Amino acid sequence: MTLTKKQVTNRLKQLTGAALLTLCTAGAEAAGYAGTQFEIEMVVFARESGMSQSRETWPAVPQLAYDSHWVDFNTPSESDPTVPALQPVPSQLDNKVAALKRSSGYQVLFHKTWRQVLQTERNAPAVLVSGGTRDGNHHQLEGSVTLSVSRYLHLSTDLWLSEWLPETTGAPGSGFSAPASVNVSAAGTEAPKGISVPTRPRATMTVADTLASDEPMDLGSSAQNNREYGFSETSGYSTAADSAVFGNDNHSEPEALEPASKLAARVAVLNEQRRLRSGELHYIDHPKLGVLIEVRTVQEPEEEESLETAP
Repeated sequence: MTLTKKQVTNRLKQLTGAALLTLCTAGAEAAGYAGTQFEIEMVVFARESGMSQSRETWPAVPQLAYDSHWVDFNTPSESDPTVPALQPVPSQLDNKVAALKRSSGYQVLFHKTWRQVLQTERNAPAVLVSGGTRDGNHHQLEGSVTLSVSRYLHLSTDLWLSEWLPETTGAPGSGFSAPASVNVSAAGTEAPKGISVPTRPRATMTVADTLASDEPMDLGSSAQNNREYGFSETSGYSTAADSAVFGNDNHSEPEALEPASKLAARVAVLNEQRRLRSGELHYIDHPKLGVLIEVRTVQEPEEEESLETAP
């Protein structure tokens, strides 16, 4: 059947109106997310030969830095310091993680599931991430991810994967070839230069600190930084109105004995901006890194109704 010009025009108007209504509804829904708690599960993995199999090259001088407004998995909640602001919850992507671990050429670096109160981009903290092999105060994988809401759910990744300079560069039989960022002197010895990777900030107070103290603790004061970090074993979780005691420049300096940075031979960087849909698994691709992330709505427990007895 051939449609007339008028019928086609009316049909396009109907489709355009429906599309605009959908966008407005989605935007209004997302705008209402600010201050609401979500469940977030994220997996970060590395490809052993990802860069060599692609045409992409390692960045020569990547700009690496931590956001001044951050939270980690040991930051206490403001309403209850014995509870972490990012509450751990059971994972739902274990089957996919197991599949990655079974596959050759992949290394799972990070897998956590937590509950977080999402904020607008201006107020959203960066969630510090680390994983993989540890080398002193650093890990293979470091950086942060930021989840926020405006008209939609948004994810911003600032992750980097480092290959550290060996302690003795250029040693016979080490098999290490100097990258472009390492200078080689006329005598054949390599100068100790490389890519400077910042040391992640540390919270001045953690959930473990709060639990270990018998006295009420002032959340604005300093605490010991050398304690082992860990989650609280409480089964409670932060409410939608809860917030975290976020790190900032005044209380997030590395320990006095920690170097401000560490030198790497080369660093792969994943800077990505992505719009997310709640309840859907999203995949962020990179020649060297891969990210699986799913944001899920949280059903708050209904308050128990009190039963009144008749007089």
